[in-house]
Amino acid sequence: MKVSEIFYSLSGEGIHAGIPTIFVRLAGCNLRCAWCDTEYALGGGEDWSVSRVAGAVRDIAHGVFVSCGRRVRWILITGGEPLIQWPEVYELIIDIKRDGYLVEVETNGSIEMPRGVLKLVDSWNVDVKCPSSGMSYGSFKPSWLKRMRKQDQLKFVVGTEEDLDFVRNFLSSNRLHRPTILVSPVIPGFGELWVQKVAELCKEQNVRMSLQIHKLIWGKERGR
Repeated sequence: MKVSEIFYSLSGEGIHAGIPTIFVRLAGCNLRCAWCDTEYALGGGEDWSVSRVAGAVRDIAHGVFVSCGRRVRWILITGGEPLIQWPEVYELIIDIKRDGYLVEVETNGSIEMPRGVLKLVDSWNVDVKCPSSGMSYGSFKPSWLKRMRKQDQLKFVVGTEEDLDFVRNFLSSNRLHRPTILVSPVIPGFGELWVQKVAELCKEQNVRMSLQIHKLIWGKERGR
């Protein structure tokens, strides 16, 4: 596997925001989004075996347990785009779930997964690219909408008024009752008024707002 970094932190966004989590960040991505906040993971990475990655996860989890007596429950597999390494990711999920971990996978929604493997993941976090990302046209696979469950998340990162209209049109065209809908304002740098405008959209559409708390706490520092 091409690995960018493995570390322990708080989940920064989505329905698990604030939960202590072990991150497995894989290297490589098939898209180049304007708002990418992990450009260092777009390429390169180190070659690791699946067993080595699983071992690193267990070592971190053991260290946390020894220090505080409480077990880490969630593992987040992210990128880059982890699904471009799906055969290895599949093996990794099978391996670490033997120890009872819960697994979340973040994906940009451009790669379809066979229906039978979707249930292996405890929560999918699927990104729908908005116009300002430069990647909206043709990147999202609509088949995700039919397969997502209540524990899954559909996320929109918004940076412009056009993006807000895109979200409105997407939600009106797709009646989504199962996944949690997340709208995340691009921050920092866009200011309080933009965050408030996104909050008003979330009220209007009755969907959940997601702030990237890791950026608010640590900025762009890696491994956080």
